[in-house]
Amino acid sequence: MRRYLPLAIIVIILISATVTVLMTRRGKDPEPAPTDQPVLSDLAIPPNWQELERYQQTIDRDTFERLLTSFYSLPGAWTGKLSLNATAVEVVKQMAQPDETYSLAYADASEPLPRLPALDDLHIAIDPGHIGGEFAEIEQRNFDPTPDDPTDIPVREGDLTLLTAKHLKPRLEALGATVTLVRDEALPVTDTSPDDFLADHPDRRTAEQLFYRTAEIRARADLINHVIQPDLVLCLHYNADAWYGENPWARDNHFHLILHGAYMEGELALDDQRFEMMRHLLTRTSEQVLALAQTISDHFLAETDLIPFHYRPTAPAIQMDPLRPIYARNLLANRLYQAPTIFLEPYVMNHRDTFARVQEGDHDGLRLVNGELRPSLPREYAMILAEAIRIHFEERDGSPES
Repeated sequence: MRRYLPLAIIVIILISATVTVLMTRRGKDPEPAPTDQPVLSDLAIPPNWQELERYQQTIDRDTFERLLTSFYSLPGAWTGKLSLNATAVEVVKQMAQPDETYSLAYADASEPLPRLPALDDLHIAIDPGHIGGEFAEIEQRNFDPTPDDPTDIPVREGDLTLLTAKHLKPRLEALGATVTLVRDEALPVTDTSPDDFLADHPDRRTAEQLFYRTAEIRARADLINHVIQPDLVLCLHYNADAWYGENPWARDNHFHLILHGAYMEGELALDDQRFEMMRHLLTRTSEQVLALAQTISDHFLAETDLIPFHYRPTAPAIQMDPLRPIYARNLLANRLYQAPTIFLEPYVMNHRDTFARVQEGDHDGLRLVNGELRPSLPREYAMILAEAIRIHFEERDGSPES
C-alpha cells in the first residue's frame, strides 16, 4: 500500500491544478495584448498631427467649443477624445495611447471667418456622385422597377450626375468661375478594382464596397486636394427612398443639402477621423458655405415641386438651419475633401415623377411630362443650381456690372 501512496498524491495534485486552471479561465478571459497601433478607418493612413501647427492661436476657446458642439460633434461624442482646457484643446492622437495628446493653443480672438472668392476668382470642382455606366449595379444605384420592359430606361445615379455636371460647367463658366470636373466619363477615378480587395476580403460584396465606397472616394479626394485644389466643391447627387416589398415607389419627392460635421462617438474613436474633424473645424469649412447653401436651398424649393427632407431625430445628422433642410453629416467624401463642400440631394430617383422625367432622356427645350412642360431633369438641376450661385454672389458682392 505504501508504494502507491505517492502516486495517488500526485494524481490528486494534478486534478486539483487542472480544476483551478479551468475555473480561472471560466471566470475571466485573458487580457488582450497591449498595442500602440493606430485605430483607423478603412484604407486610411495614420494622420500627421503636425499639419495642424499652422492653426495654433487662430481660434478662441468659445468659438472652438461652439463649432465642436453645434457643427462637428453629436452630443457627447467628443468626450474622452478632446479636453477643452483654459488655454488649449488637448486631442488624443492615438486611442491606443490615450495619454499622448496634441495640444492646440487658443487665440484671444478668432481670426476672421475665411471667405469664398468672388465668382471671377472662384475655382469650383464639380464632383458627379457615384460612377454609373457598367458600375451602376455594383454601386446599387440602378433603379429599374420594370426589368422585363426593354423600353424603360433604368435610373442610374452616376449617369444622371455626370449629365448634370456637364450642363452645369458651362453655366458656371459663363458667370466667370473656373470649373473642373472631378470625372468626365462613367469610369472610376481610382485605378483599383474589386478584385484587388479579394485577398483580404474573400466576400465579393465586401470587396466591391471597398472599391466603390472607399477606394474611389479616396482617389477623388487625392485628385481634389492635391491636383485640382479648388475653392469650393459641389458634390452632385440624386436621392432615393428605401422600399419594402413589391412597391418600390417613394411617397415624397424631396430635397436637402449636406455640409460636413455631426461626428458620432465611434467615428471620433478612429484616429484619422478625429484628425479630419479638427482640420475642418479649424478651417471652418462648413461655416464658409452655410450662406451659399441657404441660397441654394431657397432657390430649389422655390423653383421646383420638391419638398424639404427632414432626418429622423435619431439620425447622425445636425440641422444647420432650423428653417431649411441643410444638415451636417460626416460622409467620407466631405470629410476627405479639404475645400468647403456642399452635397446636393434633390429629386428622389424612385419617385414616379422623377422616373417619368428620366424616361424622356436629356432633351433640348421643354416636353410634356405628367401634364406639365418641363426641361430635361439634369438640365433643370444645372439651371437652378447655377442661378442660385449667381444670386448668392451677386447679393454678397454686388452686380458684376455695378
